[in-house]
Amino acid sequence: MSKYNEQFKLQVVQDYISGEGGAKLLGRKYEIPEEKVRTWVGRYRSHGVDGLRPKRGSYSAGFKLEVLYHQEREQLSCRQIATLYDIRNPNQVAVWRKKFDAGGLLALENKRRRCTQVIQNIPLSTTVSIASEVSDIDTLQALRNENERLCTEVAYLKKLHALIQEKKLATLRKRESSLD
Repeated sequence: MSKYNEQFKLQVVQDYISGEGGAKLLGRKYEIPEEKVRTWVGRYRSHGVDGLRPKRGSYSAGFKLEVLYHQEREQLSCRQIATLYDIRNPNQVAVWRKKFDAGGLLALENKRRRCTQVIQNIPLSTTVSIASEVSDIDTLQALRNENERLCTEVAYLKKLHALIQEKKLATLRKRESSLD
């Protein structure tokens, strides 16, 4: 059960939009955290009154992957992507990212449901696109790792080259000083 009802949230949002005060002032007036005011206003602007209603249910692995892929592609914060997809808890996106990074697509599946049910509920076209997106994300990660390795190798080789040049120069100076 939500702590604040829909009418209360709507009143706070309308006060904010009408200019009766900012998030801080309205937070003090209604004795709620100012972050709640900002969150409700953002949801209202993105999704209307529906954004203020409680939302129940779970998200499919395909939906979670779509959210993570969009976040990666557009370089959005958890809060931005949560607002865009009407996910009420932005921290949930961070949890999905951590699970995906640790265990891939299987880690995103709802553990309360059996695998066969999850797979049956995802259309074949979505499954194929998910597989290609996972492949794209895996490829991207592999490319990033390879890039990092190559950058390290180049830096090492540059340092080695500089040390060799320095040693040659020191040897030349030593020879010149011994000849004089």
